Amino acid sequence: MKKPTHQPLEQTFRFHDDKKEVEFLRHDTPTPWMNYLSNGTFHTMMSQAGGGVVFYKSPQIWRITRYRFFHLPTDRSGPYIYLQDRDNGEYWCPTNEPAYARPASWKSAHGMGYTRFEAERDGLAAKTVYFVGPYENSLIWNLTLTNNSGSAKSLNVFAYAEFGMMEFMRELQWQCYNKHQVSVTYLDKEALVYKYGVENQPKPDETPLVYFASDAPLYAYDGDRDEFIGTYRSEANPEAIEGDGCTNSTLLGGDPCGALQFQVTLQPGETRTLNMFLGCAMTEEEIAAALDHSRQKDFVAKSFAALTANWADYLGKLECQLPDEEASRMINIWNPYQAERNFQFSRNISFYATGTFRGVGYRDTAQDILSVIPFDQERAKDKIKLLLGQQYQDGHVNHYFFPTEGWEPVTSIHSDDHLWTALPVWDLAAETGDASFLQETVPYYDGGEDTIYGHLKRAIDFTASKLGPNGFPLMLRSDWNDQLFRVCRKGKGESIWTAMQLGTVLLKMQDLAVLAGHPEDVEGYRKMYAEQQELVNTLGWDGKWFRRAVMDDGRFLGSDIHDEAKIWLNSQTWATLSGMAEESKGIQAMDSVREMLDTELGIKKLHPSITTFPDPADPLTNYNKGTGENGAVFCHANTWAIIAECMLGRGDQAYKYYRQLIPQVAMEKAGLNRYKAEPYVYASNLFGPESDKFGLANVSWLSGTAAWMYVAATQYIMGIKADLEGLRIDPCIPSEWEGFTAKRRFRGCEYHITVTNTSRSCKGVKEIRVDGRLIDGNVLPVYPAGTNVQVEVVL
Repeated sequence: MKKPTHQPLEQTFRFHDDKKEVEFLRHDTPTPWMNYLSNGTFHTMMSQAGGGVVFYKSPQIWRITRYRFFHLPTDRSGPYIYLQDRDNGEYWCPTNEPAYARPASWKSAHGMGYTRFEAERDGLAAKTVYFVGPYENSLIWNLTLTNNSGSAKSLNVFAYAEFGMMEFMRELQWQCYNKHQVSVTYLDKEALVYKYGVENQPKPDETPLVYFASDAPLYAYDGDRDEFIGTYRSEANPEAIEGDGCTNSTLLGGDPCGALQFQVTLQPGETRTLNMFLGCAMTEEEIAAALDHSRQKDFVAKSFAALTANWADYLGKLECQLPDEEASRMINIWNPYQAERNFQFSRNISFYATGTFRGVGYRDTAQDILSVIPFDQERAKDKIKLLLGQQYQDGHVNHYFFPTEGWEPVTSIHSDDHLWTALPVWDLAAETGDASFLQETVPYYDGGEDTIYGHLKRAIDFTASKLGPNGFPLMLRSDWNDQLFRVCRKGKGESIWTAMQLGTVLLKMQDLAVLAGHPEDVEGYRKMYAEQQELVNTLGWDGKWFRRAVMDDGRFLGSDIHDEAKIWLNSQTWATLSGMAEESKGIQAMDSVREMLDTELGIKKLHPSITTFPDPADPLTNYNKGTGENGAVFCHANTWAIIAECMLGRGDQAYKYYRQLIPQVAMEKAGLNRYKAEPYVYASNLFGPESDKFGLANVSWLSGTAAWMYVAATQYIMGIKADLEGLRIDPCIPSEWEGFTAKRRFRGCEYHITVTNTSRSCKGVKEIRVDGRLIDGNVLPVYPAGTNVQVEVVL
């Protein structure tokens, strides 16, 4: 791999694990490094340099501010603050961007639900904390100014946000007409009120008013972007700041903004705090009430304290101390934080995804639930029921849907979507020990209703009714690999991987059938499993690895006889995850993964990359070699290799796969300017070695990598997994580890776990003692809620 030149990482960022923060020492990172600020209803995506977008519930129909995806200058616009010396007119921004003048010293940090900027110039220190608190639907801008100079400072303080039309796609298509239906007015509560009143919007009765106000006396304001920015200018040099200040403009049609101007005089050593509130409410009366609340003396402090307490409680449900600092950091802080944001936002909006066409993906969300179950069972249950409401009576589901926007769903039928739901349902039953929710009823999308178990059963029935000529499940539109739609356009293509996924689900369904009071279904699930297992180990086996699919013309995909796409990662890993692979074949398949797919930056999705297969006139994919689904390191799929190696007991190999994709570790290997994406959250994929940009990370934050990496790390490497009978302890760790410790809350009890590995084993529990007493097996009993137990595990 070509080694790119780059600045040292320690000059760009550093972690502060005690504060659960990542701190940035430069504002000009290779891409914007984002954070998500949210109370579950009101949201902000913000970068380390202050760029980002604010939205209410949905970025598709209630986007409040503008963010210019893929445009230059990058990472514009954002909720900006400008500080101007009234004596000489010079001005700068605590976020570093966008003003031309830069602070003399600067740093920023992302924490759990907040982003902070600290800067100083000419003796004026500014600290700004942006966060969304739990008590009001608003982005709070908490600005603290300190005069460290020897003379008084007279300042203009400007707070600015560019409003856009809430429906981003309509703005792109019809802004020349619809922009004349928006307004910004001045409310006598010293607030600007933005109204998006465009005709034919999807939910006008649920569309809020937007307000922008402060708890400091307002000097002037602007609601018209042209008045504040001026012509042939940008956020870098607003005309209002370089001129005479805000003009008190409002707007009845045009390009809206919110700009607030304050005048502040600070004596030497004096500190002053101003709070701005960019929020929304349904009526002007509700805005007035929100502002009265927000302007209370202790509101901001209480809001931030509650935010901090909520995250401390959430993350405190599973904590560990491992011999690997980077792994501990990811497992304790950034991985569950990212996974929760995935659970909330699905794949909707990020620096990469514009938030214009993706709602709630069925397969995406079913997988995201897995990592949230240990932390919040009620939210997990609600999300499962939301998904099952998209199922049809025949058992298939909508591919993705729009519960907030109310739009028609995407109805393409895939071989895997409907099967995923059984996995979080089983995990939820194991986590809670309560199977009663299996009897709760959920409506079908096309009428009627059924119990949760009934929904899952119909998913199995649907797959059983859609088997191909060889007996594997039909591919239908595609399976998890979306690009495989080209192998099944005639409706004959079959997915060998879906057979393995089905097998994984059938093992769970046998348990769920008993829990739901339907033991008569178990034998049918066993029979179907055995039939698919036989096919996987015969027709599905290519000699050194498992084949991936059967194409429309009957040829196998993923075979050594082909020059391209010989071996695919998913079928090797899920052969073991499903328990279907004969032991020797499972080991051989994963050895082939190591030999043919592994790289210094992760495991490729397939090898060799596709250029002409199966037909030069109609290749399997349009992706360039080494990108996306064509030979990239697909991080999501790498997680299953970690799990498979753990199930095979090969802890050293499992941990090698895990560690090489820790974002900070991958960045150190690839180089900052090659990797580019955030060093604290997982990406969807990295360009593979057949690309000229090997190591470039793509589509970070909102990726299924987050959920499955957390499952792999905590339930398979650490081996702490909820079971129907209790808490199972079955670590699979590197042989060089002498052990680790962990704390896990489970069914109201707190388990303090110490694992000792003096034998330098990878896997195999020798004995477990709870409060000094030896127990049989490796499943910890359920202890009374509110108790603490000490667990000693010897490998």
